Amino acid sequence: MNQQHSRLALRILILGSVFFGFVSLVIALAGDGFLPKELADWQAAQEPAEEGAVLLAFVLISPLVIAWVASLVGLFLFQKWAAWLYFAITVLGSVFMLLDPTVESGIASFFSYLEAHVGGAILGIAFFSNALDPDHHS
Repeated sequence: MNQQHSRLALRILILGSVFFGFVSLVIALAGDGFLPKELADWQAAQEPAEEGAVLLAFVLISPLVIAWVASLVGLFLFQKWAAWLYFAITVLGSVFMLLDPTVESGIASFFSYLEAHVGGAILGIAFFSNALDPDHHS
Protein backbone atom coordinates (compact mmCIF):
# COMPACT_ATOMS: atom_id res chain seq x y z
CA MET A 1 0.00 0.00 0.00
CA ASN A 2 1.48 3.33 -0.96
CA GLN A 3 1.79 6.20 1.51
CA GLN A 4 -1.25 8.10 0.25
CA HIS A 5 -3.50 5.05 0.67
CA SER A 6 -2.09 4.35 4.14
CA ARG A 7 -2.70 7.92 5.20
CA LEU A 8 -6.23 7.94 3.84
CA ALA A 9 -7.03 4.67 5.62
CA LEU A 10 -5.54 6.06 8.85
CA ARG A 11 -7.65 9.20 8.69
CA ILE A 12 -10.84 7.24 7.93
CA LEU A 13 -10.14 4.91 10.85
CA ILE A 14 -9.50 7.86 13.19
CA LEU A 15 -12.84 9.40 12.23
CA GLY A 16 -14.52 6.02 12.68
CA SER A 17 -12.93 5.59 16.09
CA VAL A 18 -14.15 8.98 17.25
CA PHE A 19 -17.64 8.27 15.91
CA PHE A 20 -17.93 4.81 17.50
CA GLY A 21 -16.51 6.07 20.79
CA PHE A 22 -18.93 9.00 20.83
CA VAL A 23 -21.95 6.80 20.08
CA SER A 24 -20.88 4.34 22.78
CA LEU A 25 -20.49 7.14 25.30
CA VAL A 26 -23.87 8.69 24.46
CA ILE A 27 -25.59 5.32 24.85
CA ALA A 28 -23.76 4.63 28.12
CA LEU A 29 -24.74 8.07 29.46
CA ALA A 30 -28.34 7.49 28.37
CA GLY A 31 -28.32 5.25 31.34
CA ASP A 32 -30.07 2.28 32.62
CA GLY A 33 -32.90 2.32 30.11
CA PHE A 34 -31.04 -0.21 27.98
CA LEU A 35 -30.31 -2.57 30.91
CA PRO A 36 -32.54 -5.19 32.53
CA LYS A 37 -33.93 -4.01 35.88
CA GLU A 38 -31.65 -6.29 37.93
CA LEU A 39 -28.49 -4.97 36.26
CA ALA A 40 -29.68 -1.37 36.44
CA ASP A 41 -30.28 -1.78 40.17
CA TRP A 42 -26.86 -3.35 40.68
CA GLN A 43 -25.16 -0.59 38.71
CA ALA A 44 -26.99 2.10 40.70
CA ALA A 45 -25.82 0.49 43.93
CA GLN A 46 -22.20 0.55 42.71
CA GLU A 47 -22.07 4.23 41.77
CA PRO A 48 -20.17 6.41 44.23
CA ALA A 49 -22.48 8.39 46.47
CA GLU A 50 -19.83 10.90 47.49
CA GLU A 51 -19.08 13.94 45.38
CA GLY A 52 -15.41 13.57 46.33
CA ALA A 53 -15.23 10.17 44.64
CA VAL A 54 -16.77 11.58 41.48
CA LEU A 55 -14.32 14.49 41.52
CA LEU A 56 -11.37 12.14 42.03
CA ALA A 57 -12.50 9.99 39.10
CA PHE A 58 -12.83 13.10 36.94
CA VAL A 59 -9.34 14.30 37.91
CA LEU A 60 -7.87 10.89 37.04
CA ILE A 61 -9.72 10.44 33.76
CA SER A 62 -9.42 13.98 32.36
CA PRO A 63 -5.68 13.79 31.55
CA LEU A 64 -6.26 10.49 29.75
CA VAL A 65 -9.03 11.97 27.65
CA ILE A 66 -6.87 14.99 26.80
CA ALA A 67 -3.96 12.71 25.88
CA TRP A 68 -6.30 10.53 23.78
CA VAL A 69 -7.56 13.56 21.86
CA ALA A 70 -3.98 14.83 21.42
CA SER A 71 -2.89 11.44 20.09
CA LEU A 72 -5.75 11.34 17.58
CA VAL A 73 -5.00 14.88 16.38
CA GLY A 74 -1.31 13.98 16.11
CA LEU A 75 -2.11 10.82 14.17
CA PHE A 76 -4.46 12.77 11.91
CA LEU A 77 -1.48 15.05 11.18
CA PHE A 78 0.80 12.00 10.70
CA GLN A 79 3.06 12.58 13.71
CA LYS A 80 5.06 9.53 14.82
CA TRP A 81 4.99 10.51 18.52
CA ALA A 82 1.19 10.31 18.41
CA ALA A 83 1.32 6.59 17.62
CA TRP A 84 3.27 5.94 20.81
CA LEU A 85 0.92 8.15 22.84
CA TYR A 86 -2.12 6.39 21.36
CA PHE A 87 -0.54 3.02 22.18
CA ALA A 88 0.16 4.09 25.77
CA ILE A 89 -3.40 5.38 26.24
CA THR A 90 -4.77 2.13 24.82
CA VAL A 91 -2.70 0.02 27.21
CA LEU A 92 -3.52 2.24 30.19
CA GLY A 93 -7.22 2.22 29.34
CA SER A 94 -7.14 -1.57 29.14
CA VAL A 95 -5.50 -1.78 32.57
CA PHE A 96 -8.19 0.50 34.05
CA MET A 97 -10.83 -1.91 32.78
CA LEU A 98 -9.34 -4.58 35.05
CA LEU A 99 -9.92 -2.52 38.19
CA ASP A 100 -13.70 -2.70 38.48
CA PRO A 101 -16.54 -4.71 37.05
CA THR A 102 -18.67 -2.81 34.58
CA VAL A 103 -22.13 -3.26 33.19
CA GLU A 104 -23.21 -1.88 29.84
CA SER A 105 -26.00 -2.56 27.44
CA GLY A 106 -25.51 -4.72 24.41
CA ILE A 107 -25.75 -1.77 22.04
CA ALA A 108 -23.19 0.26 24.02
CA SER A 109 -20.93 -2.78 24.14
CA PHE A 110 -21.31 -3.23 20.37
CA PHE A 111 -20.05 0.29 19.69
CA SER A 112 -17.29 -0.07 22.30
CA TYR A 113 -16.06 -3.20 20.56
CA LEU A 114 -16.20 -1.50 17.17
CA GLU A 115 -14.13 1.36 18.57
CA ALA A 116 -11.63 -1.11 20.04
CA HIS A 117 -11.25 -2.96 16.75
CA VAL A 118 -10.84 0.26 14.82
CA GLY A 119 -8.25 1.32 17.43
CA GLY A 120 -6.32 -1.86 16.71
CA ALA A 121 -6.40 -1.09 12.99
CA ILE A 122 -5.15 2.43 13.75
CA LEU A 123 -2.22 0.98 15.69
CA GLY A 124 -1.52 -1.48 12.88
CA ILE A 125 -1.38 1.22 10.25
CA ALA A 126 0.56 3.60 12.51
CA PHE A 127 3.29 1.07 13.30
CA PHE A 128 3.34 -1.27 10.31
CA SER A 129 2.86 1.00 7.31
CA ASN A 130 4.55 4.05 5.90
CA ALA A 131 1.65 6.38 6.80
CA LEU A 132 3.68 8.25 9.44
CA ASP A 133 6.90 8.41 7.44
CA PRO A 134 7.97 11.88 6.28
CA ASP A 135 6.73 12.97 2.88
CA HIS A 136 8.96 11.97 -0.01
CA HIS A 137 9.31 14.82 -2.47
CA SER A 138 11.13 14.06 -5.68
